[in-house]
Amino acid sequence: MTIGSPAPSLDIENWIHDGEGRFPKVTEFEPGKVYVVEFWATWCGPCIASMPHIAELQNKYADRGVQIVSITREDVETVNAFLEREVRQSSRHSDDDKVAEDETGEDESEEEPAPLTYRELTKSYCLTSDPDASTNDDYMKAAKQNGIPCAFIVGKDAKIEWIGHPMSIDDALEQVVSDSWDREVYREEFAAKQEARAVITQLSKLLRSKKEDEAIELIDDYIANGKSESSKTQLKSIKLSMLMTRVKTAQAAANRAASEMLADDSLDASGVNQIAWSVYEMSRQNQANKNAVLKMALEATQSAVADAGTNAVFLMDTIAHLQYQLGDREAAVKTQRAAVEAATPEVRSRLAKYLNELKKKLRMRMATVPRSTQITSSC
Repeated sequence: MTIGSPAPSLDIENWIHDGEGRFPKVTEFEPGKVYVVEFWATWCGPCIASMPHIAELQNKYADRGVQIVSITREDVETVNAFLEREVRQSSRHSDDDKVAEDETGEDESEEEPAPLTYRELTKSYCLTSDPDASTNDDYMKAAKQNGIPCAFIVGKDAKIEWIGHPMSIDDALEQVVSDSWDREVYREEFAAKQEARAVITQLSKLLRSKKEDEAIELIDDYIANGKSESSKTQLKSIKLSMLMTRVKTAQAAANRAASEMLADDSLDASGVNQIAWSVYEMSRQNQANKNAVLKMALEATQSAVADAGTNAVFLMDTIAHLQYQLGDREAAVKTQRAAVEAATPEVRSRLAKYLNELKKKLRMRMATVPRSTQITSSC
């Protein structure tokens, strides 16, 4: 099964939620309606984390002919026990929120809401249980999807329009609902992703067998002939990590590989950031001197910030990490502070956490420097 295939009918054993009576039990898909068929499990952290978003989507699109059906292979007893649990962080600030408050000086505390259970959270959409796994076989196995959560958009003609993680579904769902979706374009994109996934699976097997030379050959072949640009970037990052950690690889070879990857004109700002972060991680974990590679990564990331748009704060975060690794601690603090100030509330707390770490390290360093040699810091 792939994009454009007829969506299999649903043979679900247990319907636990039906949108508080708003949605009928579905076997055959009604023409003109749009459905999201999503697979999850009570033991799956990312599935649970996706539930608030799925509930929001159902509320947003309920009056536009969209019905979400969420399916687990577990039995009803297991699901009902899970649904009585309180939603994580539903009644208190997270630790990251506290870090952000420390950095910004803001205190937005208010009366705590009553605890919310997963039963209450998911009541807006259809939550179901299918222990014989027949629906899982019809969708997940048929489409060669191995990980959950995984969602399928079934279009108005009862054909598969989109397959992917429910947290990434928004744009596709809006376009399908508004009749602006280009199924054929996405069919090609999905085929490219499936091809890349097969390569990455083969790569994992080679690496587990310690066949690094064959693994690098596989990566090089996909970089030359593959169709998914995002997968090429991912594989370039993996290759660079391998080169930087292989004992038999000369420092010059790692430098050359990093230079070639970072100079690739086809890389967008996100791709540059991914490669640069890989350089940082590998340098941090390896005792060998990687300053030349770090400097290349720093320069490339600094050059890419202007074109990064809303992702600029993530590149600034990478820049701060690279600056710290190169020993420029005050510059790292300055860069990270700018990232925190420019960030949206959703990511500010995470960036502020690293800023606080940097400031603490800088203060500790200043405490060990004789007063006569200290330079006044703004931290």
